[in-house]
Amino acid sequence: MAKEKITDTLQAKFDKPHFQIGSAVFFSWLGSKKYGYVTAIKKTNWGVQYTVQSTKGTSYPCGISIEGTTTSYKVGIIFLEETKKLGNDEISRRIGTEIENTRMASNTRRPTVPSTTPDPGIGTDANINNTSVANKPRSNSRAVHSDEPSNTRVSKRNTKTRKDSNSTLDDAIEKQKNFLNGFIKKD
Repeated sequence: MAKEKITDTLQAKFDKPHFQIGSAVFFSWLGSKKYGYVTAIKKTNWGVQYTVQSTKGTSYPCGISIEGTTTSYKVGIIFLEETKKLGNDEISRRIGTEIENTRMASNTRRPTVPSTTPDPGIGTDANINNTSVANKPRSNSRAVHSDEPSNTRVSKRNTKTRKDSNSTLDDAIEKQKNFLNGFIKKD
């Protein structure tokens, strides 16, 4: 593929920076058009390279397109004419809109609705002596605060005993051993 011939005046335009750090620009990354701000400018062998930060916070290295001619780096391209036509204020407004739309799209959680009934919670003694949960201090631990002896509290829990879980584990280990022994050659 032959290299594109350009005039000396056009080449001079590629060799000088057209934007300052902080300028709002309209650019393309892998064909996807975006808006962002110039965060760095660097001189390279093919012209001026701009680093542009998008509305999502990702930084992209970009070349530039001037009068329909682009730098040899074409993965990221700043469109000079379109950026100048839109203007810094309009692009900044669009960036603000994109950021707001991104925030709204990422906030997909349902709003919490306060309950009018007391929440007994997991691992708490609610309504003991007719006291509400709202009046009890909450903690992050699963400790149960009660006047009952500890052995009665444990019996209320819906858990397997250690003996049951160990026997299940032992059964699984024994099955694994039997399976693997089928592959071992005996001499």
